[in-house]
Amino acid sequence: MASKVKGAVGSVERLLLPRLNSIDGELKSINTRIDSVEKSVNTRMDTLDMKMDSMKSELRTEMTSNKNEIKTEIKALSEKVDILPRLSHLAKVL
Repeated sequence: MASKVKGAVGSVERLLLPRLNSIDGELKSINTRIDSVEKSVNTRMDTLDMKMDSMKSELRTEMTSNKNEIKTEIKALSEKVDILPRLSHLAKVL
């Protein structure tokens, strides 16, 4: 009886071992591809992070410039508004 069990185990092993080795190879191949895709995604994400940082910096610079221009225009308009009452007073005197 024991020899029949050993024989059955040996037969099953001979049948399954090649398939298990094949599956093992396929899993290793899949893991290699996953690692490759992960590296590619990480590289692309790093590139996008750098581009976004650059764009944020450019936008910040442009916004600061626009803000300064607006301040200058407001100051010039404010000075003109301050002159108007003096001019109207001079018009009445003349």
